Amino acid sequence: MRRFWLLFVLLLSTILLAACHAQTTPAPASPTAAAPRPTQPPAVTLITPTPQPTPAPRTLTICMGKEPQSLYPLAGDTQAMRSVLAAVYEGPVEYRTFGFQPVILEKLPNVADGDAAFVQVEVAPGSPIVDANGNLTTLKEGVPFLPAGCHSSRCALKYTGDMGSVDMEQMQVTFHLLPGLKWSDGQPLTAEDSVFTFTLVSSPDTPAHGHYANILRRTASYEATGKTTVVWKGLPGYRDPAYYLNFWMPLPAHLWGKYAPKELLSLPEATRAPVGWGPYVIDDWKAGEYIRLHRNPHYFRAPEGLPKFGTLVFRFVKTPQEALADLQAGKCDVLDETVDLLSVSGRLDALQKEGKAAAYYTQSTAYERLDLDLRPAVYDDGWQPGERPDFFGDPQVRQALAYCLDRQKVVQEVWGGHAEVMDSFVPKESRWFNAKIATYSYDPKKGAALLQAAGWVDHDNNPATPRVYQGDPAAITWGDQLVLNYWAPDTPREAKTAAIFKQSAAACGIDLKVKLWDTPQALYAPGPDGPIFGRKFDLAVVPMQMGFRPQCRLWMRDAIPGDGTLTIKDVPWLLKIFGKTHEDETAFPLGWAGWNDTAYINTSFDGYCRAASNSIPDDAGYGKEMAQMQAILARDLPSIMLYRLPRVAATRPDFCGFVPDPSAATDLWNLAAFDKGKACH
Repeated sequence: MRRFWLLFVLLLSTILLAACHAQTTPAPASPTAAAPRPTQPPAVTLITPTPQPTPAPRTLTICMGKEPQSLYPLAGDTQAMRSVLAAVYEGPVEYRTFGFQPVILEKLPNVADGDAAFVQVEVAPGSPIVDANGNLTTLKEGVPFLPAGCHSSRCALKYTGDMGSVDMEQMQVTFHLLPGLKWSDGQPLTAEDSVFTFTLVSSPDTPAHGHYANILRRTASYEATGKTTVVWKGLPGYRDPAYYLNFWMPLPAHLWGKYAPKELLSLPEATRAPVGWGPYVIDDWKAGEYIRLHRNPHYFRAPEGLPKFGTLVFRFVKTPQEALADLQAGKCDVLDETVDLLSVSGRLDALQKEGKAAAYYTQSTAYERLDLDLRPAVYDDGWQPGERPDFFGDPQVRQALAYCLDRQKVVQEVWGGHAEVMDSFVPKESRWFNAKIATYSYDPKKGAALLQAAGWVDHDNNPATPRVYQGDPAAITWGDQLVLNYWAPDTPREAKTAAIFKQSAAACGIDLKVKLWDTPQALYAPGPDGPIFGRKFDLAVVPMQMGFRPQCRLWMRDAIPGDGTLTIKDVPWLLKIFGKTHEDETAFPLGWAGWNDTAYINTSFDGYCRAASNSIPDDAGYGKEMAQMQAILARDLPSIMLYRLPRVAATRPDFCGFVPDPSAATDLWNLAAFDKGKACH
């Protein structure tokens, strides 16, 4: 249009100039010629462009099955909260395909580039350190420590008073924010905002404090060294495998800095409409109905045309059936994973075949394991006749049980084929997954053979009756039956799972006595009263979540509940509860606060676990340590890995940009790129 008007003006100017020239410079008249007629300019029709209607603002509607209780990022961690906060914040680091990508950081630090380094420091007696076993303590007589240049227990030294100060290594990691970042109110986002968050989380009044206590107490300092630069330093001797995550998500110090940490838990500005740097800004929250947001004009990706919608609405629906109906009616563009779509997966799959919906199934980081009580608490003073038989003392019995539980049938019949059988606590997508470990597909013949070899015989040639023990004298009485208690929470899926396991185990001559607990809090209560963590069970289903750091401590010797070796250093968030200080933590046994409910003991496993927990992925031996732990655990089977739980979402069929990821905190991780309709073609 601009080009059209330019050509029009040039043409009109040319015509008018020509007319003026014709009037002021007439041609010489012939003596016999008639008087010339005046030249008339041609008629010009002005063209007025047709006004175009202003496009209506585009709205994206995401329907959720649950409503968050709060949006204060440090108040808790629920899936509903993560979904909404994906619109308000972005990053600062994303976990996708079991790897990390920077979002508002220039890059992830690493040792090769020098922004993660080990610096030699002088440590005086009495100073806090992390010892050679990975425990938090102080440098004092008899404590094993890693001198500078030593990175494993093989070269560790024991401290003696005549050593005085010693040289150790301190990990220092530098993070750089992207330049020019702004909060949605237009104020600059700086490194000081990240330090402000560290200060908040360090307060015991902040709910997230307990979750992060382990890393907080191994942090020597966290300081901003520039507008966009922050430096984390660990305690001497601490080698954090996930050091590149020690950047704290910024929170707006210019708005919240005047409040005490406890006040933020109820402050509307923090809990109902937090200011962020992400693609959207919260306008309105009507409880039970919706949260409405608008595009953030200061979003750092706004020059790329993101986000693609002017308005975002999170709607809360009551049932999965309502959600599917609203998706078809156009009231929802996306059904996020807080809607229990797995319960209506048959209908969802039918809608997808009809072209009325798009279904997305991915594996999550949540999984279930079946724990075996290898050493009940009553065995601590030695097994006595009349006590529970030592069912699992022989590894062959544990392996037989793994062969006799039809996990794949559970995946198909309980989870609609959308879950995934597990063999390791490390996900198969991870680069640390050991694909060579022992696996146990359902095979009752193999299971029966192992049981026979362990002394459990089918004495009456009737597989419908439980096997009896006729082996060598042990902590089992001759003639004891192979009858195991199986405990799980009382849910429809767990009930169906238990029925399948009971049937498949019976084919091996194992009788499962199923008990479903209607109060999971009682099932998973701490010892000595809790049935699982009080170590008075046979088999128990335990829900788990994959972590960023090695989870091997779940099976370590010093984490057995009631064993007397666990100390407050292993459960640091209990410091406040017991009124203890750093100095006396190593001498204060916690008794029943451990998490190794199986009472599994393997010194080789413990050694690899300590090494991996006090190593970084850059170390040459880290991969070997991770592989060895998985191999040992798969052979010894104190826990049988069951399956990873699926996450399910759906969109309208003409939707694009929705890319679920198994390890992402939410399926809405790339919310700014969502689009629909003709724009997708």
